[in-house]
Amino acid sequence: MKKSHTLTKKKQVNAGMFRQLLNYLLYSSVFISVCAFSLTIETYLLAELPVSLPMAVFVFLATLFTYNLSSIQRVLLHRNAEPERNQQQDSWWHRHRVGMAIVGTGSLGMATIVYFYFGLRLNFWFLLHLAIISIGYTIPIVYRRKDAKPLRRVPLLKVFLIAYVWAVVTGLFPLIDAGIFVLEPQALQLFLRRFLFILALALLFDIRDYTYDRQTNTLTVPGLIGVNYTKLLSVVLLLVYALIVVQSESGGTMLALLVSALIAGLVVLFSSEFRPRVYFLLLADGAMLLHAVLVFLASS
Repeated sequence: MKKSHTLTKKKQVNAGMFRQLLNYLLYSSVFISVCAFSLTIETYLLAELPVSLPMAVFVFLATLFTYNLSSIQRVLLHRNAEPERNQQQDSWWHRHRVGMAIVGTGSLGMATIVYFYFGLRLNFWFLLHLAIISIGYTIPIVYRRKDAKPLRRVPLLKVFLIAYVWAVVTGLFPLIDAGIFVLEPQALQLFLRRFLFILALALLFDIRDYTYDRQTNTLTVPGLIGVNYTKLLSVVLLLVYALIVVQSESGGTMLALLVSALIAGLVVLFSSEFRPRVYFLLLADGAMLLHAVLVFLASS
């Protein structure tokens, strides 16, 4: 009896530790940064280019900084969190906001070191426009104006900014660093495919935040056409993505990309604003990681 009680307690401890680890990976944006790292590696494989780990690490660090920018802002300005979207996540952020601000600041410093030490060939002005979008997404560009809003509050703009930045960073950065002109048909096609795939997934987060966005008077795609039609739009985007894949890829790579689109479609169909937050952070973001893993397996 005592042994059974000890085993049960040990399982509870292990479950608690696993839950804490999962919360850290998801809420600290480490997981989403790993997804960005993986998609960057995938681009090299799809373009049949030598993989540049420094570039992939740079993308990982830049993503970690961007997604923790709100924590840096709150710590520097001593602000509380915005009205709660999810009590569990907001409370986690509140408890760890100082640590996440340190992680975000440190990742920016390390990204700068990686960029200059390894001589990554990215045009400064090209980087600058992405930095303005990424920072302006969280912090108003015209910061001193009281009526200024971050870009994520601009009606209908949020998902398109996310898809654009992700498609450029994970899709075009590796090609630019490899010396490929971004207006070449192959580069544009890869960018378009990545944009459509990310946009389809980004719409899920508008579905997740449907009630919150209505409370804050932020017009999003679900607020304009409804949740069901937004899911339909997401599926249509994945179908267009699949058609482009069929025309541009072959063999195992084509199969890997189609399977990833199918699984992403299932995540879309089963999504709902009432799903737990981990559904979106783990499955919607995880669809990007699976996308890269399947391509890696097909290329091995």
